[in-house]
This record gives sequence, structure tokens and C-alpha cells, in this order.
Amino acid sequence: MSSTVEQIKARLSIDDVVGSYLKLEKAGLNFRARCPFHNEKTPSFFVSPSRQSYHCFGCNKGGDIFTFVQDIEGVDFLGALKILAERAGVEIVNDHRDGPRPNERLFQLMALATKFYQEALGKNQPVLAYLADRGIKTETQKHFQIGFAPDGWRQLHDFLLGQGFILNEMLETGMVIKAERTTGVRGEVYYDRFRSRIMFPLSDSAGRIVGFSGRIFPAGRSAEASAGPEVAKYVNSPQTFLFDKSRLLFGYDKAKVEMRRHDFAILVEGQVDLIMSHQAGLANTIAGSGTALSPEQITLIGRMTKNLIMAYDYDLAGLKASRRAITLAQGAGLNVKIAKLPAGQDPAEVIKKDPQDWLSAIKNSKHHIDFLIDALLAEGKTGLELSRLVNENVLPIIKALGKKMEQAHFVAKLSQLLGIGEEAIWSDLANLRLEPDSIVTNRPPTDQTLVSDTRSSAILNKIFGLIFWLESLPERAVDPNQLIDRLKEIIGPDSYQAEREVRIKKEGALVMEAEFFFQGSEKLQTEILELFNNLHLENLREQLREAMQALKKAEAVGDQLELDKWLKKCQAITLELNQYRK
Repeated sequence: MSSTVEQIKARLSIDDVVGSYLKLEKAGLNFRARCPFHNEKTPSFFVSPSRQSYHCFGCNKGGDIFTFVQDIEGVDFLGALKILAERAGVEIVNDHRDGPRPNERLFQLMALATKFYQEALGKNQPVLAYLADRGIKTETQKHFQIGFAPDGWRQLHDFLLGQGFILNEMLETGMVIKAERTTGVRGEVYYDRFRSRIMFPLSDSAGRIVGFSGRIFPAGRSAEASAGPEVAKYVNSPQTFLFDKSRLLFGYDKAKVEMRRHDFAILVEGQVDLIMSHQAGLANTIAGSGTALSPEQITLIGRMTKNLIMAYDYDLAGLKASRRAITLAQGAGLNVKIAKLPAGQDPAEVIKKDPQDWLSAIKNSKHHIDFLIDALLAEGKTGLELSRLVNENVLPIIKALGKKMEQAHFVAKLSQLLGIGEEAIWSDLANLRLEPDSIVTNRPPTDQTLVSDTRSSAILNKIFGLIFWLESLPERAVDPNQLIDRLKEIIGPDSYQAEREVRIKKEGALVMEAEFFFQGSEKLQTEILELFNNLHLENLREQLREAMQALKKAEAVGDQLELDKWLKKCQAITLELNQYRK
């Protein structure tokens, strides 16, 4: 495995890998961008080609091409290895002498189960006829690895046993279930989770099968029907080590490149909707995993694009139900539009009838607030009743926009629509309290030992980083001992030693930051002078704050000697500050 990793690193440059996800801009000998792992306005994410590493000075994430792909794709190391190996054209060689790792065996089990279902589909003409009737072409079925779970209790179980897998592995992946009651039967009984179902494999972003979604097939329900009168239309894999439905989007592995290339994603509700959309030429389509959209899924979308078109079968009730998803997306900085579909039709039905109608719906999608206003007007309400609906459904989303210009646009529109002054609408907005779900920050906690609230601490971080970096260089443009001497003059020898001990724990990150900022700089001496001047200014301001506090204390107790002493001290510091500012 180590040789595979080295081959990949030799063929792929970190700036090329990161640049395929983020818009990088040149910063000296390095590159910078806005960090994809937390919200920020000023770029603090740096990529170093010479070190083949990256580091964000806002959230402290950093590493190489493998850790970057792990974080941005939401996969483990093996998933990142698969993605990068395919990109580099390197074959992954398993050199584990004792066989594959446990996780690899689980992935192998899921891949074999997929093939088992595909072979079963190929032998079942009624299911193939049903898929053809839905408009799903044979090549599309193969592309999405659609299969069929046979109408039997232990067919997959027996097949996997024959392939060398053990019961615990089947249970761990959720493919087999232990029977709760076994009346008249000795011992424990296990059976296949999926029976008489059309099977849609669910993949992680690396394309590895991690779970399944099974749709009941009308013509083969005997095994399911015997379990009781109520049969779920869809059954999904349970939460497992491999499968977390809140962190997975159906089709994401096939759509992510197209999402980035076209700079927008299309979100649909069901598997067939997604499959038909890809078949119609819109491969930037994704779908949820049978649950409400989660913050983690929103984050996945946001890493590829900031533009999202939601294409559900929306009426007013549907919009109300989807408000949380819309506000989550909006709160994460996504621009959300909604595609209007014919009443009562889902995307798959629209595409089957005429793919051009689907393409037109996507092209003519509207801002979600405009779409919501249109849906309210379609209800036929007027006057106070319309105003009430607007207050309940539109104002919370306008407030969550965050940007005043966008808010002003929709306030003006509502004012004209309702015949109400903008001041009244602004007043209602001001009094409105947002639900917590409306706000998404995606900001990890900062390391308080490195990032302080004080400006002087931030300056000290840069100075110590510069010192550590210069000390590591064989040839130095500036003697680090000169910087150390100057620093001791400003903060004192004891403080210097204490501050150095704190920052030595973060030496690697500080050196990397210094290298990003100062390597190749033609104005290094000027930048160093500015750093020390700023530190001295901050030090004087801190001394003035301390002197002012002592002055107030002396004044409170009526100590004239102390009062005169601290008054002179304040005057002296203020004079020095004024001279420095000149």
C-alpha cells in the first residue's frame, strides 16, 4: 500500500488536486483560497507546492493530498486512495499478507451483493419490463448497477456464505437480519433484509457501495406479504459502519464532477427521478437518502457548488415541509432556486413524457422566495389572509437571507404585492426570531492555544513563526537572532521565554504560515519592521490600559502619590504612542 501511496504522490501535485475543488489564486510561491471547511470572507487557506501540503490558518486544518480528499469528500483513507489512484492512473495493490483489512472485506461484501442482485435482475423478465416501462434504458440500469433482490428468505445469505463471508459481516453491513421470534424453530434464525425488491446501490463519494435502497416490486411480494399487511414501499439499509444516511447523497459520486463543471446541482427526491435526470443529460443531479436534507448533506453540495436547484413536486404544502431544507441551504451560503413541475408529476414522469420539458423546467427555475410567493398567490388568498400567509411562510426565509440588499429586494416586492408600506414589513422582520435550523455556520472550534482574541498574540504568532522558519533554513536572508533580540527588547526576556514555550507546541503550523507569507518576498525587511512596529504599538496600548486602571484605583482610594505616579505614566505612554503614529 505504501508503494501505491508514493506512486500517487509522485504523479499528482497538491495544487492540481486542491485546484480541482477550489479556485486557487497565486500568493508568492504558494496558492491561497477561501477555506472549504469553514465559512470565511478573507482567504486563509494556503497550499504549498514545495511542501506538497495545505493549511488553513482560520480552522487549523492541514495535511497532504490524502487528508484533503478525505475531508472534502467525507471518505476514509481507503476512499481517498481509490479516488486519487483513479486520477493518477495507479493500480491499487493490496500488500496485506494476512488478507484485506476488516473495512475492505465489508466493502467487498457490498460489491458482491450488488453483483448478486444484478444477476438476479437479468433473469427476471417482469422486473426488466417494469424498468423499461418506467423509461430506464438498459445501459442506464448497468451504469447505476440496479438489481433485484429475489423473492426468498435466505438467498443472499447463502450466496455470501459460499463466497467466504461470515454471519457477523452480513449483520454488520445490515444485509441480514436476526429473526425476533422463531416459534417452533430451534436456534437463532437469520434472513435477508431485502426480498422482492428492485435494488438501488448507495455509494459513498469514492464510488464504493455502502448501502441499498430497495423498492417493493408489485409482481413478487409473497415473501414480504407473509410478514404482515403493511409493506413499506421503500426499505433502506440501516445505519452501519459504512452507511450513514445523513452524510450521503444518492448519485453524488457520479454527479460531483458535473456539479463543479456546471456550477450548479439539481436536487430531486427519489432514486428513479435522479436516474432519469442523468439519462436525460443532467448528470449534475443528486437525491436525498429518504430523509430530510441534513447539514452534512448541504455541506457536501456546498463543496462542489454554491448554486442549488430543488426539483420536487411542489405545492404550498410541499414548500412548507421543505422550508427547513431551504433555510439550511440558504444559511450555508447556497443560492437556492426551485424548478416548477406540472401539478402532480415528479421529475421521472416529466422526463419519460418529454425530456425537453424537464430541461426547460431546470432552465426556467426561480429563486425560492419568488417561487414561494407565486405558490401563495395561487392559493387565491387576498387581504389580511394573504398577509398572514406571507408572515408565516415568506418573512422567516427573507430574514434568513442575511444580506440586506437581497432582503430589500423582496421587501420592496412584498410591499407592492400587499399594498403595505416597506416600513411595516421591515418592522415585522426586525421582530421576527429565526429558528436555530435557519443558521448554519459549519465553523469548527478554534485552538485557543494558537488563536487568541488579542491582536498582540496574533502578531507574536507571526513573529515566532518567522523566527522558527528562519532557524530551519540553511541560508538566511535575515539573522533570526536579530529578531529574537528585538523581541526581547519589546516584551522582556522572561516574557519572551514564556511566549516561545507556548508557541513551540505549534511550531510546525507557525513555520508553515511564515513560509506561506514570507517565502520569496521582495520586501521581507519592510514586512519585519512593520510586524515589530505593530507589536510595539500593541504593547504600548496594553501598558496604557493597565496604567489607566491603576490611575482609577488610586483615584478611588484617594492616594495622591499613586495618582501622580500613574498620571505621569499615562502621559508618557500617550506621548510615545503619538510619536509612533507619526
